[in-house]
Amino acid sequence: MKIKKMLLRIAGITLGIILFVFLLMRLITGGREVAVPDIRGKEVTFALEDLSKAGLNLKLLERRFDDYIPEDHIISQDPRPGIGVKKGKEIKVIISKGSQKVFVPEVKRRSLRSAGITLRQRGLKIGKVARAHSDLIEEDTIMAQSLESEVEVSRNSEINLLVSLGPYPIYFYMPDLIGKSLERASRIMESLRLQTGSITYEVDPELREGVVLNQAPSFGFSVKEKSLVNLVISVKSQTRPTGLLRYYMLHYVVPSGLFPKRIKIVVSDAQGEREVYNALLSPGKEIDEVIAIMGRARAKIYIDSELEREMTLR
Repeated sequence: MKIKKMLLRIAGITLGIILFVFLLMRLITGGREVAVPDIRGKEVTFALEDLSKAGLNLKLLERRFDDYIPEDHIISQDPRPGIGVKKGKEIKVIISKGSQKVFVPEVKRRSLRSAGITLRQRGLKIGKVARAHSDLIEEDTIMAQSLESEVEVSRNSEINLLVSLGPYPIYFYMPDLIGKSLERASRIMESLRLQTGSITYEVDPELREGVVLNQAPSFGFSVKEKSLVNLVISVKSQTRPTGLLRYYMLHYVVPSGLFPKRIKIVVSDAQGEREVYNALLSPGKEIDEVIAIMGRARAKIYIDSELEREMTLR
């Protein structure tokens, strides 16, 4: 009986020692480890305060630009929040320098396309685009911008633009082209700043070749400058005559640069050599010129009196 009581007493003492050691270890371990607080997005002062309460230190890895995290706020931390670490450990952080600042470029008097390229090169974007007529600013040219040049803004900011529609359109009644030669009709349209649309051919043995049989819009309709006019032209057979006047749409973009350039286009065909375009244009300006040609034709494009390109018009 005495032996049994002694064994029970020894077992109790042993259990007590084990429990004491376990609690002591928990106390020692628990006193040395803390959970890492979440300091992401916090201003540096408040982040330091949270770390100090937890017995931790802050170590700056780097400062970088960020479009979403304000200046002097924590972008990221290592170790991540909730991890158990020993007191005194350094928490590595990256701190925001805020949005990168850039200067707004001057894009007024440039084409919309050229302005877009310039803004993108500065890290900016085109915002809203409004359009209005102007008797002084040519079509597709920037009249105004929402922020003046050299204003400092955040990278990726949007710049709103006002783009010219050119002068207010002039409306007039469509002239009667039926019965006139294609050459005569094209001169009338050119004088009224009308543009040639489609040209189709219809056999009419009673008429000489190259006479206007039909037109759209019709005679007397209200039209405006640069309206397209579709024509039906007479031929004596189903084979399209090669000597008739035809139209070619010449597309050209003025090369980039700092200053306006004098663009001249000279065409040579069965009618001889002639200048069909001459204007001082800003870099990036697009030219879409309808040229009346006959037979084989070539075009020469000059920039400030120097030949830049020569092409065949087919």
